[in-house]
Amino acid sequence: NTGTGLSIEPFYWFTRGSAPLVRAGAANITGVPGEFQYLSNPYSAIGARVNIPVSKNATLRGSYFQTQSTGFAVASQNLNLFGQSIASGDLLATRYRIEAFKLSYDYLTYFWKRGDAEIRLKTLWEIQRISVSNEVDDFQTDSSGNLVNINPATATKAFIFPTFGLGIEHTLPPPFRSEARASGFVLPHKQVLGDMEASIAYRVKHFELLAGGRYLHFKTNPKADQYDIGSLWGPYVGLRYYWKKQ
Repeated sequence: NTGTGLSIEPFYWFTRGSAPLVRAGAANITGVPGEFQYLSNPYSAIGARVNIPVSKNATLRGSYFQTQSTGFAVASQNLNLFGQSIASGDLLATRYRIEAFKLSYDYLTYFWKRGDAEIRLKTLWEIQRISVSNEVDDFQTDSSGNLVNINPATATKAFIFPTFGLGIEHTLPPPFRSEARASGFVLPHKQVLGDMEASIAYRVKHFELLAGGRYLHFKTNPKADQYDIGSLWGPYVGLRYYWKKQ
């Protein structure tokens, strides 16, 4: 009745949250506004997680997910996005993709036992990579009255950050257990990353059905020409398979 065995877990995240906001960074010296708000909300995310025991008290956990969205907007003013000039009133076709990798060393630091149940405190030592791929296609009308994509503005903003946090696992009487984790890191005037999740699991032999919720907030490097700010949240479900029955 524990989530620390060798396992693999695909999950489906019913992603909610605001579409990323593009802001002008310190390297934007054009004098033209560089802020843009995507209008399309993120699609649900598909991801996977692998748990590998590395000692009696520690687990190495790797996870990945991605979400994306497409939509349309109209430029409300003259813009300069990722080095491309966009005129006020132009029709814009937009697309963004958010990807997240996480590698975490979960160390069992302390536990409390009462009857058949335990509460386990874990310290989390992590490395995370967040990537936001931006695409804003600028359509204008040519002499024949056709819409032509003349200025595709594209850029990928990504960073790798160490994050630190705590996790709590409550081993309820079988077949249930619950777990919660929170981690993050921030530097003044730099990137920001925060990640929280909680779930309850139901175990049947080698399989475990999980249901819970997750929140992710990020800000890419504000020293660049443009940077992205976004938050994702929502419920998720997962199915974990254990190689060894516990």
